[in-house]
Amino acid sequence: MDLGLTNRVAVVLAGSSGIGRGIATTLAKEGCRLAICARGKDRLVTTADEIRISTGASVLAVPADVCDPRSLDLFFKAVFDAYGRVDVLINNTGGPPVGKCLVLQDEDYEAAFQLVLMSKIRACRHVVSSMSKNGWGRIINVESTSVKCALDNMGLSNVFRSASTAFAKTLSMEYARQGIRVHTLLSGPFLTNRVNELGAAAARQRGISFEEWKAEAEAGTALGRFGDPLEYGDLVAFLASDRSSYMNGTCIAIDGGVLKTIT
Repeated sequence: MDLGLTNRVAVVLAGSSGIGRGIATTLAKEGCRLAICARGKDRLVTTADEIRISTGASVLAVPADVCDPRSLDLFFKAVFDAYGRVDVLINNTGGPPVGKCLVLQDEDYEAAFQLVLMSKIRACRHVVSSMSKNGWGRIINVESTSVKCALDNMGLSNVFRSASTAFAKTLSMEYARQGIRVHTLLSGPFLTNRVNELGAAAARQRGISFEEWKAEAEAGTALGRFGDPLEYGDLVAFLASDRSSYMNGTCIAIDGGVLKTIT
């Protein structure tokens, strides 16, 4: 199926590894011109080179910290200098630290607020004008199943990913008539460093090995396994295309069947 994404300009935040890299790779395969950022320069450059070699796509890679407004400003300036517009924005960030609600300190909440919510709001400010002018745009936020079912020891993620989802829904209502579609994806367990970190913390808390935790976690999905980031990219590519033009403001789980909620 031709998704019609050739020459679309796609920006993927935190695109050097994990789910971000899977999304960036798939969009490049579909013909998008890419811009990716991440804090770690070496891994970012390596990822960009590997995507160029494997797909032939144009890839702009700029080191940036999405929590730092100035750093984000410079990244988007580089994007618009290189491509002149943004058609697709993938709002992806690392996850906040684990911890219980009242054990976490004020500075933990403030840092998570900047990382999970404000980085996405600021990124949207950078691209919505361009998308509105062109009458077409896609914004996709990468969140967690914690939006639907709160996770133990994940107070920061539970709070701020829900806030980010509410922001995305409201934005989708405000800009639908200008050709912009906004969606939220609820991530389950994928084969990423983040899942390994959370699994190691959960295993320590329970006094079991990481291997035992992983086996239990995989068994807890309907499919009996963790996801591949490239599978995540396939869903994003569909939502980024005109094939999903009658969808807007959705909240879709991509979790291997972990969520047992009906709504």
